Parts: sequence; structure tokens; C-alpha cells
Amino acid sequence: MRVDPRWHRSVRLLAFFFIGAALLLVLLPPVAVQALEDETGVTEIIDNTQAEFAGGIFQRTVVAATPDSPANPDQIGAIELAPAGALNRNNWRTATAILPQALSDAPVVALDRYLFVVGGATSPIANEDNRSSYVYRGIVDQESGELEARAEPYPNGNDTFAAFPIQPTDPGPDCDTPLAGRSRAGAVAVPASSGTNLGYIFVIGGSMYDANCLLYDFSTNLVQRATVNANGELTGWNASDSWRFPTLDGNGNIITNVNSPNLRGVQNVQVVHVRTSAGNDFIYAIGGLSIAPAQLLQEDIYPYVFYTKVDPNGDLVHPTSAGSATVWARLSDLPFALHSGTAIAASTTRIEGGVPVQKDAIFLLGGCTDIECTTLNTSVYRADIDPTTGVLTWTNQVARTGGGGSQAISIQGRQGVTGISFNNRIYYVTGSTSTGTPGAAGATATIPVAIYNDQFLLEDLTGGSNYFVGFDENNDYVLPQPNRRLNAAVALVPAVPPSNGSAQANAAWMYVIGGSNQSNQPTNTIFVGGVGGASETTGTVRASEGWYYSQPFSVLTQGETSRLLAMKWFADLNPPLTNPEADIRIQFRAVVTSGTCRESDFNPSTSTSNPSRWRDLDGNTTDPVLRSQNGENVVRLINAFPDEEIQATCMQYRAQFIQDPGLNSYTPKLLYFAVEKVVAAKPDILIDTFNVQTNNGSFTNIALTLRNLRNDNLSATRSVVAAVGGGGFFVDLCIAKRTNPSTPALTAVPAPDPNAGAGATPACATVSAQVPKEVMDAGATYTVPFTSWVSASEGTPVDWNAIFGEPGTYDIGIVVDYNALTGEDSQGRSNNRGENVSPPNGIIRTVTITAPPNTNPSSYDIFVPVIQR
Repeated sequence: MRVDPRWHRSVRLLAFFFIGAALLLVLLPPVAVQALEDETGVTEIIDNTQAEFAGGIFQRTVVAATPDSPANPDQIGAIELAPAGALNRNNWRTATAILPQALSDAPVVALDRYLFVVGGATSPIANEDNRSSYVYRGIVDQESGELEARAEPYPNGNDTFAAFPIQPTDPGPDCDTPLAGRSRAGAVAVPASSGTNLGYIFVIGGSMYDANCLLYDFSTNLVQRATVNANGELTGWNASDSWRFPTLDGNGNIITNVNSPNLRGVQNVQVVHVRTSAGNDFIYAIGGLSIAPAQLLQEDIYPYVFYTKVDPNGDLVHPTSAGSATVWARLSDLPFALHSGTAIAASTTRIEGGVPVQKDAIFLLGGCTDIECTTLNTSVYRADIDPTTGVLTWTNQVARTGGGGSQAISIQGRQGVTGISFNNRIYYVTGSTSTGTPGAAGATATIPVAIYNDQFLLEDLTGGSNYFVGFDENNDYVLPQPNRRLNAAVALVPAVPPSNGSAQANAAWMYVIGGSNQSNQPTNTIFVGGVGGASETTGTVRASEGWYYSQPFSVLTQGETSRLLAMKWFADLNPPLTNPEADIRIQFRAVVTSGTCRESDFNPSTSTSNPSRWRDLDGNTTDPVLRSQNGENVVRLINAFPDEEIQATCMQYRAQFIQDPGLNSYTPKLLYFAVEKVVAAKPDILIDTFNVQTNNGSFTNIALTLRNLRNDNLSATRSVVAAVGGGGFFVDLCIAKRTNPSTPALTAVPAPDPNAGAGATPACATVSAQVPKEVMDAGATYTVPFTSWVSASEGTPVDWNAIFGEPGTYDIGIVVDYNALTGEDSQGRSNNRGENVSPPNGIIRTVTITAPPNTNPSSYDIFVPVIQR
């Protein structure tokens, strides 16, 4: 090329600048990434009030309305170890609402804020048509716990409960007339795993009567499913012969012939649903009583354990053998036959290899070990669940010994008992302590409680081997006097913290519904109690340790990914001298996502290369044991993790609360948790100007200016050198001549490819230019000198005449940083072809050439060095 002598000096200087820059880029190794610097960011308090804490997961911890007079920025609300003791009857009351009719032996299930009462007996008289043929639905006010009054006219309901008819269906071998009404059935609710429905209600077995069939009550083998839509309405019933409750033949195999005269039904069966950590929904039917007047053996009691699986469509399927004639599989039998007890699903989170793992189990309590209930079960059994196969492993070693081992225990036997688990507690709800049937005289008003640890071992709550507390009917009664119940039902609905913020919050509302009184008469009463709060029990003993898991929460800053600077929490941690190692241990994890913030977004791996792993925080570096200090704790992440820049759109924290069980009346308290953060700056190389210039039909210049600016926000933009160090990156032009002037020869260029490698060149590239990273500071613009362009294939100076020498129409596309060397993320790379102005394939410039190029009218040559990728 030639330059005019007038421009000789200035052009030579410019040439030397770019020659020197190019040589540096080729010959010198990349500059190291700049060391991280701490910044001052914005502190956002994540959890502070009762309402905020209440959204988390509690394991032997509770939300408390403390402190009474918080100092700014603290507000009323804290997490503390759960109190252990008999339930506080002041937390319980008789609800304003009543059932549409008095009912006993009516199972109750809950989905979301809805309660469903299934069937039930309207009188205690046997061999009579006295079974409800409805599912009554009530709607819970989650702040007050009361049931909401309704205005819509549902026949056969009342001003609180809507009545949905049960679909009459063939009840099985003892009757050929479709029936709906039943009592003593098992029922479970299975939340939907997908779609818009809330879930499904499965009704299993039960006691039926019809004068046209037999003169006696009989057990049905019918299994029905009701679908519950998003408004809590039952929209349809389903049943299948393959769903029917199984009967065993003489060899212990399930009879699959639906017309077999040996089929039997079941009632008073212990039924429970478990959604395991593997996402599988299993329904277990344990024990049960069978009344079959037409059979030689008219009454029988079962030790059998059967289970089935619920698929994503809400259908029952065999858990291990697809296409089987029955959906039920048999597991190992109980060591004794059982009916009229309670099976309780339980779950906990256990730390295994540093990773929190959900574990699932079933506790089996109470009930009768013979048909007439002359002997009550006083043992406690637990079945640990394989989360994949659903197989149960039974044990009676359910309680923790003082030395850390396990042992069997005995508790008060009860028939017609029910139960439930919440927050690592087991609630053994009402029932009768009398033997024989109906046993109404022994009806109870108490709800004994136990607490289990993360190994599912029950804790000694008094130091005297008392693993359940609250049996004393004179001092521990929970139902308002003079009420006592057996054959009642229990359900839980999540609570919403009070709007005033200062009243003690509950995590859930527990309902004891219907049942028979001491005169064996069905009742229409509903009792409601708050659970999961600091005032749940009257005891001063605290759990020895517990966990609190926050919900995953967004940590965007100005709508952008954040760089996390510090974690802050305030601990009320002033233990007595006899409890010196009481502590709160905080861990957190953070992840960058594309708009979501949920548990599944985090990689559970404990590898140090996993950016979303759980990380320990030490707020008390002066103590070799304690991780928190009394008052505010601040951990600067640049000090705790000096080699990492922790970026996040979503994060979660968990807190382990520890106290010395030798002085078990103390609890540490977490008053608030906060995070300090700033916008996580990233380079974003934009195409500010890109034009292919011509003059009188001759190609003259490539006008290209780049800008480093992310989202028009300077604080969100980082210099390229700060992000990835020094060196250079490339701009490539793809140039193609049209064979038909009206048909584009180039419609797209390749997008940047982080996996391409530093030496790769886009297949279509014609010319390339190297840009020094040092010039791309935050907000900076850089115009690529025309003399920087070289042949993409050879790295030699461009022969523009060979490219634009022939007349015709040319298409020119651009890709910036094809090799992804600038530290841009996927958002930054998304505009490197000019997509922000020309989606989806970027800028394609079109020029018409009629004369040879005129790019060098001057009289001196400039030599450009070879650039290698």
C-alpha cells in the first residue's frame, strides 16, 4: 500500500503502534487475571420477621415471636430449637364450623388449604344403612385456622362444607349393587406432580351395607380415586378392577381373577402415602380387618403389607412389574396382625458426606392385635423406605439410648387412634385405651407427642426414658373439656403467619375431625390447634439440636446477577456457663440460573469445583469450636473464599442449632439473616458501528467500532483484562459474492463458540482483525483500524482486490470474539453478531461493487505482521 508523503510520519507512528501491539499479542503470554477486590455493596435482609422465616423448612426447630423489643434492623421473629413436652392446650380450640352431619370412622385428607372428609358412619348401629356417601370439602383460612364460610349452594353440605357425591361403584364379591357410602375406609391425598390439578384422593376399602345384598356389614375391596382441581373441587371418580385391594390365595399369592369367589375386602386398614426423595409416590396398606359374611371365615385380621405406586397421571401402577394384572405388590409381613391403629409417614434431612439427603420412613403405632380388640398394641415399629423401589425395612429399635444406640420402647395402647407427623414430631392423636369393642368408654382427649432425630430415633424428652409425653388425661388433655374422641381423623394445613407480625406464629394448623364420644355417638365437632410454633408445648426442655432450611431466594441486584460480598446474621447466643458449646452453624449455597430459583437448581455435589456447593461460614474465628458469636456475625466472602468470585441469582442458607443436652432448657436464636451484594460485572462487547464503505462503486473501508457495555449499565460492566487477563481477541468478517444479485449469498455467520478453542476460525471467515484486550475497559469504545485486517486463512495482509475486485453484489457478516476469549457470559455472547439490531442471525451488510477497491491512495507501503491464532 502507498501513503502520501504528507502523512508519512503520522501514519508510520500509527503503523508502529499497531505493529507493536500485534507483536505483543503474539509473543507475550496472557496477563494473569487481576486479583479480586472487596467492594461495598447493598445489604439485603432475607429473613427477619416470623412471616419470612415461616417459609422455610423446620427440623426440630420452630419460629418464635421474639425478641419483644427488637433493635433496628431486627424485627419480631426468630428461629430457635423446638420445645419438647406435652401439647399446650391453650393453642387448641373448638372450631366455629361443624360437619354437615355427625360422623365417625371418616378419614380426612388435606390438599393445599382444603380439607376433605370421606364417608363415615352416622350412627354406631351395626348392619344398617348409615354410611355417608359424600366427600365434604372445607376451605381453611390459613391465618386464623378457622374454616371459611361459603355462599355457593351445594346440596347436602352446610355453610362451611361443600358436599361432593362419591361415585357408586361395584363394591366387590359381597354385593352386586353399585354402592357409594362407606365408613372405616383408608384414604390418602397425593399432590399432583405436574399439571394444573391439586392432586388426587384415593379411598381404599371400608365398611359397607346394603339391605338388597346381605343382612350384615361387609368389607369392600374397592379402591377409588377422586381428582381434585385447582379450586379444590372433585371433578371425577375413577376405579379399576386392577386397583382392587388384594386377597391372597392359599399359597400367599395375590388373586388376580376378578371373578374369584374367594376375594375379600378390607377395613380399619392402616394406609399411608409417601413421596420419597427419588420423587416416587407410594401408597402402603398395612394390616387391616376383613368382614366377609358370605365367606367360610367371616372375619379375619391381617399382618400383610401391600403397596402400590402412583404414576405422574395419577393412576395406580404396580411398583415393580409394569402390566401386572394387579397394581399391588406384597412386602414382608408385620410380626403380628393389626387393625385400627395408625401408620404415620415421616421424613427428615440427614447430612451424608456433607450433602443433605431426604430420608423417609413410616411409624406404626396403636391398634388391635386381634379381631375383637381384646389386646392393644403397645409397641412402636418403624419402616425405613427405599426411595427408588419403595421396599420397607422394619425395626422396633426406634428410640435413642443415652449412649447413642437404639432400643425398643412400649407406649400406651390405643384403638381407633389416628396420627400424623410434622417438623420431626409424631402426634399420637386421641383414640381409646379400652379393650374390646367398641371401646368408647376409654376415649381420650390427649395427643401424646414424640420427637425423632435425623436417624429417625425418638429422643428421650425427660431424661427418664419417656419418649412420648402427654398421656395424662387429667393434666395433658388437649381437646377442650369435656370432649373425648375415638375413631376421629386428623389432618394438617400449612399456616400463614399473623398479619400484625407480633402474635406468635404457627407453622401449621392441626385438625381433629368427627369421631365418636364416650357414649359411642358420632360427632360433628372440629378441633383446631396451632403447631410448629414456640408456644406449641408447655415444656421447657428443648431439642438437643435441629436444622432450619431457608427457601431458595432470589439475590438479583438491579435485575442483574449479583456478586456476593458478605453473609451476615444476628445470633442471640449468650448461653449459661453450663452450656458453653451452644452454637449456630451457618452454611449457604449460591447458583446462577436463567430465571428460576428452586431447590433443583443447585448441584448437590460436594466437590470444591462445584460453584453451587454448600459452604461453611465461620462468624467466630477466635474460637476453635464455635461458628457464631453473640450479636452480629459478618463473614466477608473474599476472606473466607479468597480464590473465588461467588456470583448468584439464587441462593439458600441453612442453620444448625446446637446445645448441650445436659442442660436442655437453653436454645440459641437466629434473629435475622442478610446478604451483602453488588451487581456482578461482566464484559459485554457490543458492535457499536459496522459499515462496509464504498465510493463511486469502489470498496474503500471497513468502519467498525466496538463498545464494552452491559445492559447500558456501567456498574454491570467489567473490563476484559479484569475478567480474563491480557492478550487479544478476534473479529471475523465473512464475505460472499452473490451469483444472483437478488439472492443472498450469506444469511448468517456462526455464533461465538466457547468450546471452539483459541486457535479456531469460523469456517466462513474471510478476513480477521485482532483487538487488544487492554483497550476494552468498562464503557470504552474502540475503532478497529483498517490496517489491522488480515487474511483469516493465512494471517497475511489482505488483498482487497482479490476480495472485492470483481463487480457484483456482496454480503458481509461479522462475528466478534468467536473463540470466547473476553470473559463474556452467554448473555454477553448473544449480541456478538449484532443480534441486538438484526435478530436472529446478526448484521449482514450488502454492497454493490462496480469498480476495483480504492483503499490505499497514498504512496508508501505499510507492512502488517502475520497474526497467528
